[in-house]
Amino acid sequence: MDFWNYITTREACIRSGVFGTADEYYKMAFADAIRVNSAQFYGQLQVERTWENARKPYYAVWPSIVPMLTRLNLDLDSSLIQLPLPALCIRLPKDKNPLVFDWKGEGVQIRCMMMGEINEGRGLSILIDVGEGMTDGEGFGVPIYTYRNFRRKSGLTVEGAIQELGRNEYAELGVQIPEELITDCVRLCCSLCLLENDPSVIEPDVLSKDRARFEQSGDDKYIDKAHRRGKVGWNVGKRMEVAPHYRRPHMTLVWTGSGRTVPKVVPRRGSVVHREKVEKVPSGFGGG
Repeated sequence: MDFWNYITTREACIRSGVFGTADEYYKMAFADAIRVNSAQFYGQLQVERTWENARKPYYAVWPSIVPMLTRLNLDLDSSLIQLPLPALCIRLPKDKNPLVFDWKGEGVQIRCMMMGEINEGRGLSILIDVGEGMTDGEGFGVPIYTYRNFRRKSGLTVEGAIQELGRNEYAELGVQIPEELITDCVRLCCSLCLLENDPSVIEPDVLSKDRARFEQSGDDKYIDKAHRRGKVGWNVGKRMEVAPHYRRPHMTLVWTGSGRTVPKVVPRRGSVVHREKVEKVPSGFGGG
């Protein structure tokens, strides 16, 4: 399955023929953000630089698990939402993407999201990509992202923080993402931060030519090889794209650890239905 990817402003500049080292670019870009007094652009640059320095880690989120995570009621303290990595790209599928909406008669996909810490750890910046961009008419173009800042504060629940997201000063410009879909995006991001390290739900991604061998052997050498080549990612929900006659698991929030103080999103196992029909599925399907 093919997934969308996030394009940083620096990558967009390189594609438009504006070169220079990362340090040179960010020095110039941060100065521009200060000059135009844009705290949001400054925060975006910080997140993008952190993501680049972390080797652009991503979660490739498969279609079936998306609605399971967007429907979760996250009635827990917002301060418990912690990024698993310094910054993280959430990549959504190009095919069968559940997060779509209509804009002026055309279907628009939520392509990916970028998460990173802002305000000295007091919040998360969530940048949402729908493929919108801005050009100068002469070949130079940069992507435009919808953003929401998620506040983390002891005593404020995740659901409360989601309800207070509101709209920003640029909300009426360009493509308008429905507010309920933005809420789904933020809830998806929060749920992914709480995922239990369960190989049936989340597993490392490797180079395409190594995937079959990795799935057969589980050998970490393929993960190490992918990391050396600059591919640092995980598949989320891949094993939930399941065989027919198998009832998918659902995701639920549980409390774990000493004193039950650590929230984790875990799967409740699925089950076989109509076993007599399953027995007619050809041998070898799904490893049988």
